Amino acid sequence: MSVATTLRFAFSPTGASFLVVNDEGRFRLFDTGTGRLQVEFAARASQADSAQQCTCFAWALAEKKTKNSPVRQFVIVGNGAGELAAYDTALGEEVWRLTDCHQGGVTGVAWARSSDDSQLIYSVGADKGVCAVHILMGKLQQRFQAGKHALTCIKAASDGQQLMVGGAGLAMWDASTQQRLYKYPGHTTPVDALAFSPDGQYAMSSSRGERHVAIWKATGKSSKKTKPAAALLSLDQPPVQLDAAASADAARSQFSVLAVSSSGRLYVWQCQVNHTLEASLRATIQVEQDPAEMSTSIRQEPIHAACFESSSAEDTVVVARGSSAKPIMERVPLPAPAAEPACIRLKPRQAEGILLQQSQTGKQGASKAAGQQATAEAVGADNAGHPVLLRGQAHTRKRQADSELADSEAALDTQAAELQPAVVESRVQDGQEEQEGEPTLEQRVQALDLHQSPAGQASLEVAGSSGKATSVVVLLSQALRSNDHQLLEKCFAMSNDKVMKSTVRQLAPADAARLLQVAVQRLQSSPHRGKQIAAWVRALLLYHTAYLISAPGCINRFQLLG
Repeated sequence: MSVATTLRFAFSPTGASFLVVNDEGRFRLFDTGTGRLQVEFAARASQADSAQQCTCFAWALAEKKTKNSPVRQFVIVGNGAGELAAYDTALGEEVWRLTDCHQGGVTGVAWARSSDDSQLIYSVGADKGVCAVHILMGKLQQRFQAGKHALTCIKAASDGQQLMVGGAGLAMWDASTQQRLYKYPGHTTPVDALAFSPDGQYAMSSSRGERHVAIWKATGKSSKKTKPAAALLSLDQPPVQLDAAASADAARSQFSVLAVSSSGRLYVWQCQVNHTLEASLRATIQVEQDPAEMSTSIRQEPIHAACFESSSAEDTVVVARGSSAKPIMERVPLPAPAAEPACIRLKPRQAEGILLQQSQTGKQGASKAAGQQATAEAVGADNAGHPVLLRGQAHTRKRQADSELADSEAALDTQAAELQPAVVESRVQDGQEEQEGEPTLEQRVQALDLHQSPAGQASLEVAGSSGKATSVVVLLSQALRSNDHQLLEKCFAMSNDKVMKSTVRQLAPADAARLLQVAVQRLQSSPHRGKQIAAWVRALLLYHTAYLISAPGCINRFQLLG
């Protein structure tokens, strides 16, 4: 995967929102409960430079000092130019920007949950320094050096007083005195993920390429400044995200840890604190591959991120998976701890109208879905293919689209029935005999010729048809797959808007991507056809936006259109 398309994911501190970010600084915020897109914005550097792309981000909450003021939610973004910027997630707008924060770029940022009014965020960079910045004002409060090598990540404890700082090494720092408390040896590569237990007694870390999570003692009086790992948790692939929470029905001496591996598998461990820390694997969660899709290009996306649900009365994790353009959020209850870890497999879920062809979303697909028993409670919406509308407009727009489609199909059937079928004589060519009455490919091409009658209604000129017009979507798909220029020009010549939308709506996702490529090529070679080509592109965006955004190469074609 190229750097420009690298994706990162994170749940908000409350778990109510889910964020998808790429290195170009495009942020998409989804509601965890409904799966709907809430806001989308782009984090820009002060100068247009590819080296100043987004390098890290973190959630932050801030409360004004006035009485009954709401809690504001921010996304703090660091870039390769050494800048920090805060964005209000309610508006998708930049609140403040701090330049020259770290020479060489910002590599990590963290929000400090503090009981006082400090409301700080901390950042680290390639300059080996740690910066503390006020969340609301965006002013630098303090700066100190935290090592001899470049730093890669930082995490603040629940009280905001302790900072776990990672780079080539790992150490615990006191935020107020700016003194190093403990040093944790063991990682052979730079640390890239950190987390704290709910009570701040333990910290978790992982580094690039290592297939385990290390747990460290974060507090306690000891004359030794170097502490060994309290436990090591193994995974199949290196972890990309960590989280921890107290068990719902357990005492204070127990907590749970989760990690998402780079292969898309989720691990959950149960940690028991007695005289020593004892950790055992509680469950693994992964997406089950649909056997019907193993031989096709459509593959189920892995688990991107997960978090513990704090509002649940039972141990529950919220999982984000599926397409990055329209992720699916699910609540997965965890089984009680047992001698053997539980293996939870999530059923594949596809959004109708986007990754499935029209023929696969009918009664057979509904009956198949009804016969499957879900292993997790889904809280995401399966309406990924529809444009994001206001709630008051969504139902009205859907009824209008269904009504227009029904009228279009009825008009085509009526017009085709009124046409007189031509008599096709059988002939022998190259020793192959054609059946009497069956139209040839040339006659099917002629069937696509549409013109407007004086009354303003579309009519078809069909040769060799036996009562009904040949399906336009079938011929368009054949033309796209065989790269038949003459047949494609016949299709582009259609001027009936309803027929055009009906055709594009039934195209397979891969054919929709090919159609976008052909449309852009036609527009570049013949700019005077802009009005004609724009109608097809508009229909593609209406029904296939989610797939086209995530398909390789399609973003560049959209940029050419701009």
